Amino acid sequence: MGLVFIAGCINVKEDVVLKLNGSGSMHLAYYIPEALMKDQTGLRNAMAQTGIQFPLTAKDFNNQFAGLEGVKVKHVKIYTDKGYYIIEGRVGFKNINNLKMSTIQFSMKNLDKNKELIISLINSMNKKQEPDSKPQMNYENVLKGSLSNYGIKLDVSFPTDIISANGNIKGRDVSWDVPMNVFLKSQAKEMELRAVYSGSPTFFDKIKDFFR
Repeated sequence: MGLVFIAGCINVKEDVVLKLNGSGSMHLAYYIPEALMKDQTGLRNAMAQTGIQFPLTAKDFNNQFAGLEGVKVKHVKIYTDKGYYIIEGRVGFKNINNLKMSTIQFSMKNLDKNKELIISLINSMNKKQEPDSKPQMNYENVLKGSLSNYGIKLDVSFPTDIISANGNIKGRDVSWDVPMNVFLKSQAKEMELRAVYSGSPTFFDKIKDFFR
C-alpha cells in the first residue's frame, strides 16, 4: 500500500485566520475518495502503517483536539461531493501555540520587532530517529515533488504585513502545498513552514483585527 497511496488519494486543507493576540480560527477539511471509504479495513491499516490518522467520523474529528487548552471544535460537517467523502469543521483557539495534531504543530516566536509563525510537519515514519540525526527537510526540496497530488494544503491569513515566508505570499496570506508522498519517503524527521510578519500593528490593523 504504501505512502503514495495515502498521500496521493487523501488530501487535507487547512485555512487559518490568525489574530494579533495569537488567537484565531481554523477551517479544517479532509478529502477521502468515496471508493477508498468502502475499504475501511484497508484504510485503517494504511493509517496505522504511516502513522497518519484521518478522522472518519465527527467523533474522530473532535478527538483530534481533545485536551488541548483553549482549543474548541465549533462545527463538524460530513458530506460527499465529486467522488469525495468530505469531513470538515471549524476550530477556535485562544493561543496558536496550543494548536496541535498528530502530524502538525503550530508555534509562535517573538523576534526583535516581528513575529514568526512556525508550522512543523512531523514525519511519522521517522519519529523514532535520534534527535541529532537528519533533523529537517527543506520545504523547497519537497516542492520538487508533484503538487498536483499534494497531501496537505495550508493557508494562513495574518493580521499584519508579511515580512518573509517560505510559502507563496499573496497580500497578508501565505499558502503552502505539501506533497506528503515526497516528505514521508524522505529521511527527515520533520519539515518547517515559516512566515515572519510585522509585530508592530498600525491603528487600522487593530481595528481590522476586531472583526477577524
